[in-house]
Amino acid sequence: MVRNWVFLGDSLTEGVGSKRISHVTELVKQLRSSGCGVHEFRLRQIDADFNRQIDFNVAGLMNVDTREHGSDLWLWNLACEGQTIDSDFGWLPLIAALRPELVVIFRGSLESLIRPAMNVDGDWPWWVPQSWRGYAAMDPRCYFSTTWWRKAKQTSVDALKQRARLKLLKLRPGKPLIELEQFASYQTELLKRLQELSTRVVVLGLLPVGETQFPGSHEHFKTVNARLKEIAETEGVEFFDWASSLNGEDLFYRDGFHPNAAGAATLARLLREQIV
Repeated sequence: MVRNWVFLGDSLTEGVGSKRISHVTELVKQLRSSGCGVHEFRLRQIDADFNRQIDFNVAGLMNVDTREHGSDLWLWNLACEGQTIDSDFGWLPLIAALRPELVVIFRGSLESLIRPAMNVDGDWPWWVPQSWRGYAAMDPRCYFSTTWWRKAKQTSVDALKQRARLKLLKLRPGKPLIELEQFASYQTELLKRLQELSTRVVVLGLLPVGETQFPGSHEHFKTVNARLKEIAETEGVEFFDWASSLNGEDLFYRDGFHPNAAGAATLARLLREQIV
């Protein structure tokens, strides 16, 4: 028997770094260690400009469990860094074809971080370099290279970006990428569409965010979290506030936003306990 679980989200679900470590990759490891036959399929939408002779619009990685098992569980990680919740609607035909027994949605973090208002209205001061004007271009780095000269360059550039970003936040009140009411509308519609598939849906609450790194985001996340819970209850799906089970361990990278390897393993354990 083949079963499918689908995961939707941003970089917190896709993972960061070359190995893309996240709660999904760690969940695969934990389920395999318990004797389950688990396969991972990571898939993301892309703009394939590297070869204009061939049409591509997705890329991914297939991690197959080669051991023999009586049943197979496929974990489909359809999350993508830099893509907001509106992009999830593009996956609905595939999700319908997979007929998953579970869909896990971890949305609201990317959309709700408080960043300089210029990310939304484009009214940048002249002194901000063009290459720094992307929505996440001035976010703190998760980590630095272990090669000394790369680390030196990355450290100095990151320090300049953080000074500039905090200055911009003082010039004007920061804004989220998507205002709460618009995000709530997307979330509600997505849940309604998934409910049509008669699948179990679990909405994950937002994780804590560093107030030092992202001023104003901590309180805004509380508001978004409350709205996520309200929407989930209204639409009749599960809401899992996994952040309430975290302790004071060092579970995040230096950016105060992305879970590190220990954080990913902890979150995978909490999620496994919730859904299994």
